[in-house]
Amino acid sequence: MSIFTGVRLWKNAWVSVDPEFLVGHGPGGGTGMGAYVNGDSVHAGLLEQKPYLARAFLHQDIPIGHQEPVARPSGGEGDERDLDAFLTGTDSRFHPSERGVRLELTAGKVSLPDFMGGNDVAGDTHHRLINEALITDGSWDYAADARGYTWGVIAELYLPGPALVFRFGSFAVPLEANGLDLDHHYSDARGDNLEIEWDFDPDASGVAKVLAYENHAQMGSYAQAIDEAGSGIPDITATRERGRTKRGIGVNLQRTFAKEWGVFLRGGGNDGRNEIFCYTEIDRSFSTGFSHSGSFWKRPTDTLTVGVVGNGLSDSHRKYLSRGGIGFQLGDGRLAYGHEIVAEANYDASVGKATSIGLDVQRVWNPGFNSDRGPVMAYGLRVHVHRN
Repeated sequence: MSIFTGVRLWKNAWVSVDPEFLVGHGPGGGTGMGAYVNGDSVHAGLLEQKPYLARAFLHQDIPIGHQEPVARPSGGEGDERDLDAFLTGTDSRFHPSERGVRLELTAGKVSLPDFMGGNDVAGDTHHRLINEALITDGSWDYAADARGYTWGVIAELYLPGPALVFRFGSFAVPLEANGLDLDHHYSDARGDNLEIEWDFDPDASGVAKVLAYENHAQMGSYAQAIDEAGSGIPDITATRERGRTKRGIGVNLQRTFAKEWGVFLRGGGNDGRNEIFCYTEIDRSFSTGFSHSGSFWKRPTDTLTVGVVGNGLSDSHRKYLSRGGIGFQLGDGRLAYGHEIVAEANYDASVGKATSIGLDVQRVWNPGFNSDRGPVMAYGLRVHVHRN
């Protein structure tokens, strides 16, 4: 359960403090797959007993030069619309072409995919797909603790002429892979992220994004772990050193057609030399899919979303697992390598103005990149209740 709060402070500024409560964990304690079937679950089988702070951040809009007035459905200023969009979880963000040049600053505790790597067609665990490799780029090892949150700062520059957005953010990484405690030695423990967005067709939600990142952390090396193990089982945790990095890049495309269809295409990869530290144990990922409203069957507020993703590992990561190595998410003692492939379909049905019920089905081939396992089926039922 999440409680989203927001308070307007002064012109173009607001603050949010969001407590969250989570009980239990997903099947297998969040392990056994690269593309884990529930992005809302927590890895390592954490069992929460009390509420915790999910988000706590300050957001400031800084207009630069002349600003064109933008109508809001209920009237009011643009920053109010941005705050309302965050609190309701609706996609009512402005495209760069709708307003003048502006700089947006956000500082505090956040979930990085709230700002980068998003995709309106697929990436919304409250109403659409929920697989970790479909809600964002599975190969993006974005800075976060085991719950998916971190402290940091992000700056966004909106340019209306070419309809471009430049985003840069730097965030804390965990002390150990997929840990709850964050490392506050920012000089050599942080995640730096740069995203460039081009809204090439705002009327059809046509967006192209390129995201590049570099993580600095006390990571282990797959190759070193293999070398030091000799004929034994490699242990990547024994090779951790400060100053190691992980670099990656991804491309993210989306567009709507005839106002009913939405399509997306996403691909990415990281260097795969050092251990996955934050998100999910995937080094290569390619996904595509579509969404459609229920207008064909007279349910225009319902949404059907379908996605397919194929994931892979780097050579050193693959060899480490085949030798019996264990990661925070993967490790079978041996590995008959195969690309992990997931197909997911989700139907989200509106029940009144504030409630929706989602039915989800997934099929996973070669779970954990092991062709000796699977395929497996996963089924989900989601009830989402929103109250203002």
